[in-house]
Amino acid sequence: MGLLRKSKPEFIKVAGASLLLAALLATTATGATRPPLRLVRVAVDTTAAPLAQHAAIVEPDAVANGGRIVSTFQVGRFFGGSSGRIGFARSNDSGRTWRSGLLAGVGVPDSLASDPVVAYDALHGTWLIASLVNTGSTSSLAAHRSTDGLTWQGPVTAVAYPSAENNEGTALDKQWLTCDNGAASAFLGRCYLAYTDLAHPDAAGRITEKIGVQSTGDGGLTWSAPVLLDVDAERVSPAVQPVVRPNGELVVVFFEDGIVEAIRSNDGGVTFGPREQVSQLAAASTRPLRGFSLPTATVDSSGNVYAAWPDCRFRRACRANDVVWSRSAAGGAWTPARRITQGTATFTLPDLAVSGTRLALTYYALTPAGLLDTYIVTSRTAGRTWTKPRRLNPVRMRVAWLAQTASGRMVGDYMGTVFSGSRVVAVHVEARPPRGERLNEALYAASLPRP
Repeated sequence: MGLLRKSKPEFIKVAGASLLLAALLATTATGATRPPLRLVRVAVDTTAAPLAQHAAIVEPDAVANGGRIVSTFQVGRFFGGSSGRIGFARSNDSGRTWRSGLLAGVGVPDSLASDPVVAYDALHGTWLIASLVNTGSTSSLAAHRSTDGLTWQGPVTAVAYPSAENNEGTALDKQWLTCDNGAASAFLGRCYLAYTDLAHPDAAGRITEKIGVQSTGDGGLTWSAPVLLDVDAERVSPAVQPVVRPNGELVVVFFEDGIVEAIRSNDGGVTFGPREQVSQLAAASTRPLRGFSLPTATVDSSGNVYAAWPDCRFRRACRANDVVWSRSAAGGAWTPARRITQGTATFTLPDLAVSGTRLALTYYALTPAGLLDTYIVTSRTAGRTWTKPRRLNPVRMRVAWLAQTASGRMVGDYMGTVFSGSRVVAVHVEARPPRGERLNEALYAASLPRP
């Protein structure tokens, strides 16, 4: 199961005094005052890994427990894939101030790391960060654990395979992490790791994509053997999104070619029921931005599961993406996909959060002129109506300011949106003009009063 060791955090930024934008007021077309927006710079890349792009932070995730928020992200992005280090950040005051650092045991010089995600296990009082780690010979998913979000133990290896030469060197991809915190659940304290498995060839020796699901019941110390599920996803990433309903039912939302689907488990991820079709799927290219079509999913306290994803069905000739969403109150019954975004830009990389009947959605908007903005919209009516979009970045970003990858310029494949205390917080990436040969792409947290 891997070596567990305790390490002191290697801090890269203390951002408590880095308040860039506080109490900004805007006025709607009707004259009503919009709630104040607070923007804080959370962390910057101060690493110096050879061949990595600096200063570049990309791909944050975030989870909240009350007023505490923990985020994780890539630090020092490489063109060919992954990053030099994995970072973390913690706020104890709903995103107003932050401390950040680097996880030990993953990243250069021994490996490259990517796809960091975070979850909170309430039963064990433990925060978990899972990362994809690639060496020259192996691909693995590694878990770090912490009781305070600042001092991290690990990594513990959940799964490892020999690297797959014909899949850009990785045998695993796009993992996600969630924990069962339902007080009435028979599986309270079980956390689930779901991912794309590229390590198992078919009878003809061809690599086929599968969905892998594993669990831990002891706060990430040990992990179950993988449960593997076949998936037909040659043109898209399955991009699995596991969520747990309050009754302990595990729901996994994922992509197949041309379809958004879901599967459910009522025995703690040991077996899964039949597939449910959530929606048809059609997505347009986001070049020159790396904006893979990936879903986001969340579940409310009543057990309603929400899913959102980029989709071009509402545009003429499917030329650009909107963000669409669907909801399921019971197994197999999903509402028709509805559009949230409007406009001429292409909308991508959505992240959805829920609290009661309140929803918050953050996403990026790419204009035809190559400008990139981050927006948030909220709903107080379980998605029936949404507020006017609110731009989070005070400086409109040019795509050329972002880290370059083989798939396009990158802010990440996702970001982190949470309800925390009396606020909704969006942890995201913003870029400013590069400083000579160094980029200026950092991690920010924008927050608004709870809608």
